Amino acid sequence: MHTRLTLLAFAALGAASMQVAHATDLVAAAESNDRAAVLAELGRGADAKARAADGTTALHWAVFHDDADLVARLIKAGADVNAANDYGSTPLGEAAVTGDAAVIKRLLDAGADASAPGKDGETPLMVIARGGNVEAARLLLDHGADVNAQEAWRGQTALIWAAAQKQPDMVRLLLKRGANANARSTVPEWDRQVSAERRRQYRPFGGLTALMYAAREGCAECARALVEGGADPDLPGYRGITPLIMAIDNLNFDTAAYLLDAGASLDVWDWWGRTPLYMAVDMNTLPHGGRPDRASTDTTTGLQLIERMLAKGASPNSQLKLLPPYRERGADRGCDALLVTGSTPLLRAAKTFDVPAMKLLIAHGARLDLPNSSGVTPFMAAAGYGSLECDIRGYGPGIPHYVTTDVQAKSIAALQVLIDAGADVNGVTTGGGNAPGGRGKSPGQTALFGAAFWGWTDVVKFLAAHGAKLDMQDAQGRTAVDAALGRAGGHERGASIKVFKETADTLQQLCSQQEGCKIAAPAPASS
Repeated sequence: MHTRLTLLAFAALGAASMQVAHATDLVAAAESNDRAAVLAELGRGADAKARAADGTTALHWAVFHDDADLVARLIKAGADVNAANDYGSTPLGEAAVTGDAAVIKRLLDAGADASAPGKDGETPLMVIARGGNVEAARLLLDHGADVNAQEAWRGQTALIWAAAQKQPDMVRLLLKRGANANARSTVPEWDRQVSAERRRQYRPFGGLTALMYAAREGCAECARALVEGGADPDLPGYRGITPLIMAIDNLNFDTAAYLLDAGASLDVWDWWGRTPLYMAVDMNTLPHGGRPDRASTDTTTGLQLIERMLAKGASPNSQLKLLPPYRERGADRGCDALLVTGSTPLLRAAKTFDVPAMKLLIAHGARLDLPNSSGVTPFMAAAGYGSLECDIRGYGPGIPHYVTTDVQAKSIAALQVLIDAGADVNGVTTGGGNAPGGRGKSPGQTALFGAAFWGWTDVVKFLAAHGAKLDMQDAQGRTAVDAALGRAGGHERGASIKVFKETADTLQQLCSQQEGCKIAAPAPASS
């Protein structure tokens, strides 16, 4: 009797070992996409629920290889449609990645949980929402998928992901099925931005809505669907950036035009004080084609946005509250100290001689005498005051030192517009700012200092012809001649001194022809 029981025990153990072997072979065959081997193992009694060491099943692999028929056979053999491996992936989660609606339907009909999240909270609907597979998304929703589920990492929803991937049809479907049009991603509450090594680190601010993502990506149809579905066109993301500001900041002018038509507010500003109008002026002449930025491919232009916003009543006299964020950290950092607190859209337009924008702004009430915190006016900016070679909002790439006839002609055209409107040719800086090369730190400098600094002899002659006082001294006793000779600040972040003797000689000659004008000998270089 004992011998018989022992033999039965060994027989049972052998059968169990064979079953385990068949199960292991089943998963391995499915992983290798060997359909015939999978069916053979099932025929030999392998457990369809069997798992590999990491918890992956044959059904996972059948879904991965997009084999709808094998998926059906495994389900019929008893495979667990809700099995999650060690990485939190379920067969339905894998099916969402492959996007095969037939496979998804088989799994759902067999009882797969339509809302089962992965370890990071990502649901099958979120994965599907990133693509254009509306049919698959509809299947998930019909089987109870939670349309407003949020993933655990950033708190984003399927609707946010659909908008971020420019999927307007998906956006419409999700909204129709009850998606929250104003859901926002998580806003991390970081106590500080400094790590243990005392270095400031980037922390995403979060708080973005689906409409913010549509604006960032330039999906005008997504924006339309969202607004029509109840999205607030003025609900801001981080630091007060609205969808309209976001769209313009990313050169998505068609999307911005739609948001204007949808009633987006114009006289709002973000953390830095940038209004939609300021952004449109800024982006209208931002250099592109190199590292800093790209050109917009939209049919709407920045100038058209400026015109439409002014016609709708946007204030042309809003002023920046802070230095705007860098657009290109390497080139921009420390190079643009003109567009600081107090800067207006007109000052920004004058800086790059944007004559059409300047005319529109002036026609709608832009103040000519409104300076930045250093007392720099639009007229001074149009004469080159406050800009540097490394400034990405400068006069365009490929112009060495900006000393060309073309640039000077543009400066003169901008200055003429301002003079015609009544600008003060001899307005002076008040100092106290951070203008590069030391300019702006000393009160009493004029537009003439800017032109002389760049060696713009033609601009110097133009200013002289329109009443510029050639012998004006700043608080340190320096004149425009000092600026031309590199004694009133350097170029390239102030480290490079450039001397324009021709411009200095021209100033001396013009002064000799002007009654009462007397320019003292240039100040010592050490000053």
